[in-house]
Amino acid sequence: MKKKSITSNYIYNLIYQIVVVLIPLLTIPYLTRVLGSTELGIYSYTYSIATVFFLFAALGINTYGQREIAYVQDDIGKRSKVFYELFIIRTIATIFSTLMLLILSFLVSKYSLYYQIFTIYIIANMFDITWLYQGMENFKNVAIRSVIVKIIYVISIFILVRNQNDIYIYVLLYSITTLITNLSFWINIKKVVKPINIEFVDIKKHIKPVLTFFIPQVAVLIYAVLDKTMLGIMITKMDNVYFYEQASYIDKTILMLITAIGTVMVSKISYLFQKKDMRKIKEYMNSVINFVWLLGSALSFGVCSIIANFVPWYYGGDCLPIINLVYVMSPIIILIGLTNVIGIQYLIPTKQQNKYIIAVVCGAIINVMLNVVLISTFGAIGAAISSIIAEFSILLIELYYVRSIITFMDVMKPSFKYILFGTITFIITYSFGSLLGPTVYSTIIQIVIGFIVYVVLLLISKDKFLYNNVFGYLKNKKADDVKQL
Repeated sequence: MKKKSITSNYIYNLIYQIVVVLIPLLTIPYLTRVLGSTELGIYSYTYSIATVFFLFAALGINTYGQREIAYVQDDIGKRSKVFYELFIIRTIATIFSTLMLLILSFLVSKYSLYYQIFTIYIIANMFDITWLYQGMENFKNVAIRSVIVKIIYVISIFILVRNQNDIYIYVLLYSITTLITNLSFWINIKKVVKPINIEFVDIKKHIKPVLTFFIPQVAVLIYAVLDKTMLGIMITKMDNVYFYEQASYIDKTILMLITAIGTVMVSKISYLFQKKDMRKIKEYMNSVINFVWLLGSALSFGVCSIIANFVPWYYGGDCLPIINLVYVMSPIIILIGLTNVIGIQYLIPTKQQNKYIIAVVCGAIINVMLNVVLISTFGAIGAAISSIIAEFSILLIELYYVRSIITFMDVMKPSFKYILFGTITFIITYSFGSLLGPTVYSTIIQIVIGFIVYVVLLLISKDKFLYNNVFGYLKNKKADDVKQL
């Protein structure tokens, strides 16, 4: 099977992530004004509850499945066996989770219709086989099909969601398009896996590792979703839940530009680990850490420089609390980027998931404890502070476990230069924003100026990562195109 380069896979995955970013950018201003922050806060709250059931349906199969497929990606027989075994486990888990959510919807009268609609979202999980294609390092297939359905999703929102009463239509559209996206991956599935005899299927051997991968996902859920649930319970004002979700969305959406490389690297590191090429693994790790600092500094300082101008025209004057929340949460872009490199891209592919579990469980416990204290005192700001501290704790624990391969200095070495460049970019970009005022055009101008300033600083410093990876890839790509002529 022809191997695809990390750069090309990253580009395909990045295209998909950019579309995921652009869709809310197009729809949120419209939805905020049509549905209102309170209705969207209710959606955020009920979605956070539904996500718990979704997590139980997914178990840990996405990450585990990608790794296991990557190990046997060159053997269609073994690949098919792993695929069907994991699909059976996921089907059973999905049926159980769907029934549990339905029971909840009948027991809880408040927001029951939301929960019933979200059962479609849970069922969609059963047909999600992106892990199969990702394990085979086929990110083009995932990107193209997902993008097409998401474009249809956006068009449907503008046509069908017209007023506050259409909040249920919005929830239904989200659930149905998720189902359609996942079903699309089954087109031509016979080209990827072959039928196998049911008597050769052995799901028992996967139960323990799947549950092992499930535990960190529960922990991640606690500090990624439970924040909104706790805000909804402790503060009760649903607009605060919406403000927090949008601030979190802005930072973590930007973060997708960094973590897109993580999905690619899981398959690559898993393959190299199977080949026992530890030298190449360490080389990739150091390169990706440098990438996180380069792009993470640009994005975290960049979002802080434009957010004061962005929120008023994008969300409206009623959503100004989002600004301070973004300021507080912006470091999470770099922190999650680094924990993703060490935990997802190294510990899991090298079968050290127990260490990853300990790190994220400790982070989750810290987050819940801090939430209890800080949310009651500082509200949504308290939840943001808790998330930052929890993520930093995870990073420290992971660094302790991988100290023989990736040292603290390996991680921090690139930081000074990129933080300096980010600070300079922030000062210049923010200054222009203060002069121009909060308009669409001023935000666009700020983004262009910020991009130019940061790239110029990289060029002046002759940044090795930029020259070796970006310019190197473009040079090789051009050479390949010439050969084909």
